[in-house]
Amino acid sequence: MSGAPARRAQVLVIGSGAGGATAALTLAERGHDVLVLEEGPRIPDSRYGGDAVDAMDTWYRDRGMTPILGRVPIGFVEGRCVGGSTEINSGFWHRTPRETLLRWRTRFGLDVTPEELEPCFAWAEALLHVSLHAGPRPASTELFARGIERMGWSAQEVPRAARGCQGSNACAQGCPTGAKQGVTRRLLPAAVAAGARVVADCRAKLLTRRGPRVTGVFAELGLGDGRRELVHFEADHVVVAGGPLQTPFLLRRSGFRYNVGATLGLHPMLKVVARFPAPVDAEAGVLPLLGVREFWPDVSLGGAFTTRGHLAMQLSDAWPAARGLLAERRHLASYYVAVRGSGAGAVRPAAFGEAPRVTYDLSTDDLRHLSQGLGRLASALLAAGATEVWPTVQRLGPIRAEADAVRWLDELLDRRRLSLTTVHAFSSCPMGELHERTATDSRGRLRGTENVTLLDASVLPDSPGVNPQGSVMGLARHNALRLADELAR
Repeated sequence: MSGAPARRAQVLVIGSGAGGATAALTLAERGHDVLVLEEGPRIPDSRYGGDAVDAMDTWYRDRGMTPILGRVPIGFVEGRCVGGSTEINSGFWHRTPRETLLRWRTRFGLDVTPEELEPCFAWAEALLHVSLHAGPRPASTELFARGIERMGWSAQEVPRAARGCQGSNACAQGCPTGAKQGVTRRLLPAAVAAGARVVADCRAKLLTRRGPRVTGVFAELGLGDGRRELVHFEADHVVVAGGPLQTPFLLRRSGFRYNVGATLGLHPMLKVVARFPAPVDAEAGVLPLLGVREFWPDVSLGGAFTTRGHLAMQLSDAWPAARGLLAERRHLASYYVAVRGSGAGAVRPAAFGEAPRVTYDLSTDDLRHLSQGLGRLASALLAAGATEVWPTVQRLGPIRAEADAVRWLDELLDRRRLSLTTVHAFSSCPMGELHERTATDSRGRLRGTENVTLLDASVLPDSPGVNPQGSVMGLARHNALRLADELAR
């Protein structure tokens, strides 16, 4: 956007990721004046699929490793650009499981039914071209399928927002072919065509308020020449969609604390690198496409990105013993164990600096499920023909025999040796009608305010047990339609 942005709007949307883009499009198409503020940069199409190191520096928050502190530190990965994490994720798509929605209704009083969300999911899936992979399945997927079958389990290919995927394996630095549908491909252009405005490089710092009404936000705007200016944007209604960490961070800095930032949830993930006797060439194709739901909701098994950088990071826990494996990277493929997460997390403003202090204490159940998940995943990969499986657990070394794998069905991994990551965080401002457990009502309206709505992963009441993007977009669409009707009265 060129020139100075207009500093007033009917609806101010903070964040341009899955929730923010959904809100912007829904409201703009219904005639409302929408202004979207995005902290990160606008990435030109020419840089999609480019250098991975440059992408980590430009597209990601904290270069892809936001620390979540606790007895077991966890690295959190999220986007910080126009389109948010949708621009750099794998495109995997799940609707919120019916069981999860029913649990949310019981535990949090969420006043949204599966039937009400069905057209919202369908709307998003049509825009994002959600479908199964059309081409030949890569070897990493076929090997995984072989192991799953030999274990006697069932598995399904996970749909992706990537119709026409060319298997470039560049999802993590932006799809160069345009097949993977980050929200910059369809939703944000459609929102702009309907009249919405998007301002990039603009970090929201403090919501301003008058009694129960928020009047706008102070934001730090990049001027394009290295200088930055503190600007006040005014609005009749504010939608906060900064994500599970930045939304509670902004709210608490602005004085909103009731059930805000106290219940962060995660899907802790443990990666493994499997070595196969024949070349797999996982680096030259799309990531493994199958998901094992046999042990859901506690444990999910699936495929992870395989690149030189990811391999080096994952094998670093076994360095220098695993050093020689990088020369055999054509034989390697990466997979993961993800657990539902029942530990206690929180987001708070730090004593200094511009980043929140994020904590999560891995529960005993989390540790048991990670251990059992490793045992099952390693068993399946060995059954598929892998000669060794290297988990991201310090000092554990490779698993080469089924007996070494199944021991983790009973024993617990040493939490001090775990190297965990996550790309799924949520529930830091849960929604529902039970006041004592929630920060917003079922519409996403922040308690104690008349005109602030949250529409991102922060409002998921607890773990969805699946990739949360579908849940975020379905609920955001549902509640943005409600908001559009309210504003039109």
